[in-house]
Amino acid sequence: MKPAMACRAWAVLLLASTSCFGAHGLVTREAAALQAAPSPAAAPAAPAAKEAKEKTAAPTYAPQPKVVPLSSRILQPIFGESVANLGQHQLWVICRTLIGWSVLLYGVWMWTWWLPSLYFRMHEAYEKESIGGRTFQQYLTYHFNYWMASGGISAMFELLVIGILTLLTIGSFIYAILMQDSPVRGLWLCTVWASAASVDPAVTAMEGGVGMIATFGGLVLLAVLLTTISDFFAEQQRKSNEGRDPIVEGSHLVLLGLSSQTKQFLEELAICEASGAPKTIAILDNMPKSEIEEEIKRQNTNTGDLKIVCRKGLPSSAEDLWKVGADVASRIVILDEPSLPRDEADAITFGTLLTLRGQGKDGWPHNGHISVQCCLGKNVNFMKKLYPGKTFVLSGERLGRLMVQSAQDQGLCPIFNAIIGFEGDEFYAARADVLGLAGKSFQEVPFWCEHTVPIGIRDRSGAYRINPEKEYKIRKDDEVIVLAEDDDALQKMDAPLMDFEAWRRRFGTAIFEEADPNDHEVVQVLICNFTERGYGCAILFALDEMCAAGSECDIFCSLPEEEVRAIIKNAEDETERQFRNIKVRHVHTTAKHQMTSQHKINVLPLQDYAFHFILADQELGFQKADEQTVAMIIQMKSLLQERAPELDFNPLVEICTPNAASQLELCGIQNTINTISMMSKALALVAIDTLAHGVLSDLLSATGNNMDITFLKDYLGDQPLPTQISFVEVTAMVNRSAHQVVVGWSESNEAGERVWVVNPKDKLQPRPWSPSDKIVVIKDV
Repeated sequence: MKPAMACRAWAVLLLASTSCFGAHGLVTREAAALQAAPSPAAAPAAPAAKEAKEKTAAPTYAPQPKVVPLSSRILQPIFGESVANLGQHQLWVICRTLIGWSVLLYGVWMWTWWLPSLYFRMHEAYEKESIGGRTFQQYLTYHFNYWMASGGISAMFELLVIGILTLLTIGSFIYAILMQDSPVRGLWLCTVWASAASVDPAVTAMEGGVGMIATFGGLVLLAVLLTTISDFFAEQQRKSNEGRDPIVEGSHLVLLGLSSQTKQFLEELAICEASGAPKTIAILDNMPKSEIEEEIKRQNTNTGDLKIVCRKGLPSSAEDLWKVGADVASRIVILDEPSLPRDEADAITFGTLLTLRGQGKDGWPHNGHISVQCCLGKNVNFMKKLYPGKTFVLSGERLGRLMVQSAQDQGLCPIFNAIIGFEGDEFYAARADVLGLAGKSFQEVPFWCEHTVPIGIRDRSGAYRINPEKEYKIRKDDEVIVLAEDDDALQKMDAPLMDFEAWRRRFGTAIFEEADPNDHEVVQVLICNFTERGYGCAILFALDEMCAAGSECDIFCSLPEEEVRAIIKNAEDETERQFRNIKVRHVHTTAKHQMTSQHKINVLPLQDYAFHFILADQELGFQKADEQTVAMIIQMKSLLQERAPELDFNPLVEICTPNAASQLELCGIQNTINTISMMSKALALVAIDTLAHGVLSDLLSATGNNMDITFLKDYLGDQPLPTQISFVEVTAMVNRSAHQVVVGWSESNEAGERVWVVNPKDKLQPRPWSPSDKIVVIKDV
């Protein structure tokens, strides 16, 4: 059958099927009109003369063109002339029938498929999350309240549509069953009755009864929506807005405390693509829920697809911790409170850990771990002992050592930024037997890793061995720790990238000799913006470990000299360590608003300092602190150009925002560190996978391994420096001569600037090499 004929047949059948009920009113009205009209037989016969007179008197008109309606012109090419000539009422019947069946089918689908599927999906999620101590009813109530609170007016309209659709669908089918009529007609009548609240007295008793039921249902639904349910929803939303209702989640992350690191921490989690990473973040803070949410919005936090749920409460209260689901969480993160003194902030953390440990036999969380930020290095071991096995502690004081290392080796901060966080390469671990490395020595392992860089071992006891001895034999139950772009890069190889033993026999042996070591020198150092909560004391302790006796430090800040020396003395007492190699020589003080004044900076002997540390005064706020830092750098650079233009001014600068990094790059300063971002990234890494804690604890400790930047020529012995080399050959040269692990190298971009590449992906591809190029290694202290 042709399409046009099929369309015409379909239209005719549809019209025929709907005429029995859709045109019911029209047929009734036409019958009444026929009854009221006089019979043709009763009409008097018209006289012939009168008829002739009317014909003679009738005026003559010119034939008028036939006007074809627009609807007919549209329908005729599609359905044919029979459908195009249908009357307006008949077309409305067809349209009403189509709309009515569509609404009814949607209502049936909603109650027979969509709502049951939603119910079973929620029940499956509830069972999967294994939320102990909460019923499924509480789970449904929590998610319904969250939907109502987050959806607002949109959620109310959706609920209204569901209620109206339910009433009309049920009413139309009841009408069709009782009246043995079309459900579409019942839908139309129920719609009229529910909206107009009236019943035509001329209808039958059964029809009127159905109409009254529909009218009553409409009134009840409207009353419930506008009064009872509306008040209930308002109360539930009020409870949710105030943070009084419990969170019913499972395998989520609980963030205890709102701090200056919250923005960076949430943004780091938002870009995490690790399997099993939680997408629901519950934040508990002493601030009201609305203020927590407003603070997150004010900071322009990019949360991606994270679900953020905030509650007010004390982190040390078991009731408040239960309210955010700390017992069933997969991870708990305790942030530092920057507005409090260090001792007081750590005291709050102690109380929180004790509360978590004291919940039941196994403590909270039942199946998860806790990541903690510690203010004072001396408290790290105490926190671990308070809740052993589940607590992983990171101390910001260790960043002071990184700052000193980066001041000595320009470029370490960008390298750490590349390996800390979920952008770029990250730390992964896989069993040696899975990777096919069991039985091999650690010296051989790099040549069996095509897309990764092995840096250490985690044995079956959980102990970490970063940069182990080259002769260490890998056991099958050992986990090999690597730097990789993602977990797909951890693959077993059939053949090594290089026959290392044959290469060593060809080129011979060599001993590592650092040509220009800069550790343990006598230096003069400047620290600007020294504060009690800053990293000034951490830098002093790191300098005392890494510099020779007789080194001196000048401090330039807005604190009185007595307060500065009291802070240093208190830090020595807290750590039970006395400075042996470094001495604070001068303390230059000024008002906060004069820190950027040139005549104040002019008193500093800038040309005498080996290292300049320009810290951020975070008490001013992130934006103001960066503005002050940039202004100080400009003043110092100007003064040094006048005093000693031949000197290269490369200070280590602490920044708070990415905008400051861009501004300093325009001034030629690239050695910057965002301590807030770095600490947030480290906490996020540890929160997702505790593997990062073992690696970072080793790399940032005074007794573990350090990252270092060296020249390739230090590993060659008598071998000449090559002009072209691949990364696997660099690995062989380092493996042959030193107890070190090479993880990256420097490259030149299109603008001729040096950039650092960690874990080059094509390790067999040769590249040009110049004497100024450097490599990045992990070496034992």
